[in-house]
Amino acid sequence: SSTPQEPFKGGPIGLQEILEYEPVRPPRKCILLEGEPGIGKSTLTKHLCSKFAESTFASEYKLVIRVVLRGLPAHTTLSVEDLVRSCTSDVGASLDEEEVSTLSQYITANKGEDTLFIMDGYDEFPEELQEISLVADILNGKILPQSSFIITSRPRASVPLHDKIDRRIEVSGFREEEIEQFIRKYYGESSSSVADALL
Repeated sequence: SSTPQEPFKGGPIGLQEILEYEPVRPPRKCILLEGEPGIGKSTLTKHLCSKFAESTFASEYKLVIRVVLRGLPAHTTLSVEDLVRSCTSDVGASLDEEEVSTLSQYITANKGEDTLFIMDGYDEFPEELQEISLVADILNGKILPQSSFIITSRPRASVPLHDKIDRRIEVSGFREEEIEQFIRKYYGESSSSVADALL
């Protein structure tokens, strides 16, 4: 059994750096993003997925599947299809059943190789499913052992994950200068008065 790395202490890191490390069980990367409630963990997972779609994050993977754990069916017989189906539900899109089946078969046949699961909200996942479910089996490497995962949680609820991960990163939110930079970029020149009012 490996010991998880301490939370990153070197200061802020870029998105690509989240995946840039030598995993304990190559090629499988197991990363915990911890942060207090409301700090931006879910927003970060959405952002990571959009960057994957733009080919600027996780380019070593063929598939990135974002799973909102609280949105999964609350039963122990979860399937890979349930995970694939859930990856579009919170963005208002959907896959037809043939697409769900094709992707699920690909993931299963390859034991999860080239697949990165981004699992959001471990702390909101029912406790019984944390121990016995497809998600637990993926986290433990029993199913889809070649897959990698990034999982988010509040710090107090993440203790059961510590023996399953090989990297911990603290999500600390935006610094003052980052907030100003974001607001000015978002509102641009055309709405500088709105940006000034917000700041």
